[in-house]
Amino acid sequence: MFDLDGVIVDTRAAIREALRALACEAGVAIDPDVLDATVLLSPVDALRVLGVSDAHRVYNCDYDEALSLAIGEVRVFDEVVSGMATLAKSGIGLGIVTAQARSRLRYLVPPEVMDLVAVVIAHEDAPAKPAPDGILAACAHLRVPPERTFFIGDRTTDVMAGRAAGVITVGASWGMAGAAALRREGVDVLIAAPDQVGPVVLAQIDSRGGLADR
Repeated sequence: MFDLDGVIVDTRAAIREALRALACEAGVAIDPDVLDATVLLSPVDALRVLGVSDAHRVYNCDYDEALSLAIGEVRVFDEVVSGMATLAKSGIGLGIVTAQARSRLRYLVPPEVMDLVAVVIAHEDAPAKPAPDGILAACAHLRVPPERTFFIGDRTTDVMAGRAAGVITVGASWGMAGAAALRREGVDVLIAAPDQVGPVVLAQIDSRGGLADR
């Protein structure tokens, strides 16, 4: 199981550009340092911090379009996609659990990734992490018990959600929180670089006696 932002794709630059555009449209003077920090917040909270009045309305009406216009800023971690392909070829079921709205998946999830995954749990489908509901829903769809499931995320809330769901938590060090924060949260396995996704997960499966059918 994979988180999307920060694990499969890097959306930070696109989110920053979308927030900048919306703040400019609202006539707000932007401090670049504050803008950089808001990327880690939810879009509504980010707009509030930037000083956009009626941030919730602006988010609901304009954020999706602003983000879609910034899609050129999204970076795909190709090594992660290759690792996912390796896992799929080994007979391991794959899924995504993301806080992104389902309407954005068509331009945020690479087509080759959609071809690899059997389920995508989006924002509308379950309470947000650190609640475990999305992970548990994906496990149910894949018909795999949580204790035989890996969840790869890049934030402390991903670790918290995975732990609450009873899955094996895997930290993506290249993501938003960083290795130190993931270690402090007590992640079970830490992956240092995107090209290690396939080898590390397969090694963990073997070391734990075969957690997934292959």
